[in-house]
Amino acid sequence: MKKFRLTICVLLTVISMLLNTVCAFASTPKNSGHLDSIDGNKVSGWAWNSAAPDTPVSVTVTVANSHTGESLLSEIAEADIERNDLKESGIGNGAHGFEIMIDWSSIPDDTYMIKLSVNGTALPLAYQYNTATKIIKNATLVSLGTFKTTAYCPCRSCSEGYGRLTKTGTQATASRTVAVDPRVIPLGSHLLIDGVEYIAEDVGGGVKGKHIDIFYNTHSETRDHGVERSEVYLIQS
Repeated sequence: MKKFRLTICVLLTVISMLLNTVCAFASTPKNSGHLDSIDGNKVSGWAWNSAAPDTPVSVTVTVANSHTGESLLSEIAEADIERNDLKESGIGNGAHGFEIMIDWSSIPDDTYMIKLSVNGTALPLAYQYNTATKIIKNATLVSLGTFKTTAYCPCRSCSEGYGRLTKTGTQATASRTVAVDPRVIPLGSHLLIDGVEYIAEDVGGGVKGKHIDIFYNTHSETRDHGVERSEVYLIQS
């Protein structure tokens, strides 16, 4: 009898866990969107939530420097502009376009990462925009999980005597080069770490598993970095 009661309790617990999991998935926001164009200071795109297909959503456009990760501009708008192309594509009632004005003249010419958030939730998308060439590159962000990040520089103790020479034959450059375990992250991969885009160009004797070594110009900067933990994204163009 005790075994029977125990079995029933276990079954009830499992059923409860499954129901909670289903409910959690059912309540997950189904946000999506896209940045279509940058025309002068006007940034245009669309965004919606498929769980509430006819309700306008709030869109936040964030502009961060691709080299430093510094967020420079952030603007919010309602995605409620009617667009026939969206309606014909089955994007709700079609009234999900947005236009946001960005004062590019207030920041220097450079390459920036533009990210979209819908109703406060960041989309797994990123857009690189060069203010000089006016070229937009679309990318999908794939989370690789949380990694330990450390730092190294060209000094002998950090670089094991290789200086700036990397495994891929490039010259290590601050705000670009990272060392990875190629069994986890293939060399040549473009990564987004704390808002900065890096390239997996190097390896290191102590870089194993979910560990990334970020290149800096000076040893004092490596000490300032210390040991941190950051979510790492693979940038897929």
